Formats: sequence, C-alpha cells, structure tokens
Amino acid sequence: MQEIFVYIYNILFIILYLWVINVAGYAYKATGNNFFYYAVLLYVILIIDSTTAFSFDILKMSNSWLQINNRAYCLIRILIYLIGGCCYVKLMSSMLLQKPRFFFYLPIIGVTLVDIVAVLGFYNNFDTSILQRSVQDTGILFLCLIYAIYSKKLNRDIHYKQNYDKAVGLTAVLMILSVIEGVVFFIIHGLDIPAFSELLSYMKIIGFNEDLFSIIISLLIIWFAKKEEEIANKNQLENLVQQKMNQYQAMIHEKENANEENQVIDFCKYYKMTKRESEILRLVLKGKKNQEIADALFISVGTVKSHIYSIYKKLAVDRRSQLMHIFMEYQGK
Repeated sequence: MQEIFVYIYNILFIILYLWVINVAGYAYKATGNNFFYYAVLLYVILIIDSTTAFSFDILKMSNSWLQINNRAYCLIRILIYLIGGCCYVKLMSSMLLQKPRFFFYLPIIGVTLVDIVAVLGFYNNFDTSILQRSVQDTGILFLCLIYAIYSKKLNRDIHYKQNYDKAVGLTAVLMILSVIEGVVFFIIHGLDIPAFSELLSYMKIIGFNEDLFSIIISLLIIWFAKKEEEIANKNQLENLVQQKMNQYQAMIHEKENANEENQVIDFCKYYKMTKRESEILRLVLKGKKNQEIADALFISVGTVKSHIYSIYKKLAVDRRSQLMHIFMEYQGK
C-alpha cells in the first residue's frame, strides 16, 4: 500500500513540475524575463531530484537487489541540491535585477559542505533524509533573508515587487516550518513510541511543509507566468497594430506627397515654367526663404530672386501669398 501511495504521490509532483516548465517556458519566450528562464532550469532539477528520491524509495520498500548504498544516495541528493541551489540563487538575482554576487552562493555552499561532512561522518543512515531536508531548507531560508535585505534597494514597478515579496515571504515561512518539522521528527523518533512508527515512516518519505511549499510556489509561478504572458501578448498585439497604423499613415502620406508632386508638375507645365523655375517653385511652395533655396540648389541668392521674378511675371503676381493662392486654386480644379 505504501509503495502505491509513494508512486502516485511522486508522479503527481512530476506532473505539476512539468506544467510549471511548460508555462514558464512560454512566458520566457513572450516576455524575455530571466525569472522564467531560471524557473524552468530549477524545475528541471526538481524533476531529477524527485525522480531520484522516488526511485530510491521504491527500491528500498521493494527490497530489490538494485538498491544503492544509502550514503551514495545521500551524496547524489547533495549534488542535485547544489545545482538546484545555484538555480535558486540565479532566480533570486533575476528578481533583484542584478548579477548574482559570490556571497549569494555562500548559504548553498555552506549547507552542501555541512551535508557532505555529515553524510561521511556522523549522520545516522536511518534518519539521513529528514536531517538533509531540514539542513538544506535552511540554505533557502538564508537566500530569502538576502532577498529581503537587497529588495529594499529595488526601484522597480510595484506590481512586480509585491508579487516577488509575497512569494519570498511565503517561502521563508514554509522553510521555517520545514525545519521545525525535522526537529519534531527527531523528538518523536527519540521517544521510540510504537504508535508513531507508521507516522515516522511516512515523514521520512514526505516532508509536508516542503511539499506544501512546492505546490504553492508552483501554482504561484504558473499564475504569474500566465499573467505576464498575457500582458506581453497584449502589448505585442498593440505594438503590431500601432506598427500597421504607422505603415498605413506613411503610405497615405506618401500618396499625398506623390499626388501633390504631380500637381506641381502639371502646374509648372500649365504655366510653362523652365526646369530651374520648377525647382525653385517647389521650394517656394514649401515655405523656403531665398537663402534656403539658394543653399539647396547651390546657386546665388541673386539668381534665386531673378527666377522668382520670372515666375511672378508668368503668374501675374508680385507676392508669394498670391502665388500660393493661385496654386491652391489650381489644386481645387
């Protein structure tokens, strides 16, 4: 019966972790937020860890000849914890919007060294899994403390900061409870009461607070990832619509310019302007002054005035305002 329970229990966790990986992966593609990238890496490690623990528990309960040494198993779990702990540091650093500093890794490295020394030295093989779990959770607890210190310096959008603060606060509470759970286990185990033997057996396999933490944090990451992906997709759609609108307006503006240019050409032909007069007329219609026209066409101001006088004569006007009026009347025909 216990084997079936352990099997179902671990399979459900692996399914949950795969769900997180899937959702966080899509969120990372949509947002580019490194938080989701490191969340994916972390949950890959958690799946490896769960699969390792699950396989060991099944082999232990089935009395299989494939059983591995308990000390070797503990060392494997320590290595997995070290890799996962580094992912936790990367995840925390992405929340703090900075590169991980060396001392961010110290809680993970310290816990790993304590675990190695304990496994090789004075751990009681029967109780190792519980003690390991409690010690390792203190490493995550210290990371929560580091986040609490550095998050005060954050200058980020309140929406993000509130979500991260709540998640880290919840993590700290559940890690404390997980450590307390380990202490309670040793107290109960030390009493050596037969009525508690079944409870102790399940406690060695299942860390209630740690698993509760995994469930809650996983669901929070899924919720956060879906929300951020939705916002990113909405922004992407708005940007696409704006881009299309800009392209449309540019096309209309281009058509208007082309139409106006054709009207200028027809106007010049109608009044029999020379090529140079047509060039100067275009600039006059754009509101350019004599000096600006001279600079644009690389001619003298006197030459510009001479051509403008010729244009005035052909149009029977003596001011630019009259010239503009005649052109606007021509456009209205």
